[in-house]
Amino acid sequence: MMTEPDFTERPSTQASFTEPTYTEIPPSQAPPTLDHALWMDLFAQISSLGTRMEDLTVVSDTQFYSMENKIDQYQTVFASRFEYLQHRIDRIEDCMECLHNEMMAYLHSLFLPPPFQS
Repeated sequence: MMTEPDFTERPSTQASFTEPTYTEIPPSQAPPTLDHALWMDLFAQISSLGTRMEDLTVVSDTQFYSMENKIDQYQTVFASRFEYLQHRIDRIEDCMECLHNEMMAYLHSLFLPPPFQS
């Protein structure tokens, strides 16, 4: 014979919603209300700060381009000095090669090679 199981009622697992209670804050403890003039003053300060930041950006850009120009000038001067030194080194090497050839010719004239033997 089949019987139905007995069910016991359990407490609900869902949270019940209770209406929040509101307490009125006395006027002496209420936060001060900001009037229109204070908001306008704050807006003016923010706007002024934005303008100052733009000015600093322009100054920074100007300094950056000025620095970039100086670097370009140094690079140009360095390149010209490097080319000058490279030219001087090339001339010295040519002179050394010429002197070497002259010295070898002189030594060959002093020390004749031994006679050829067959």
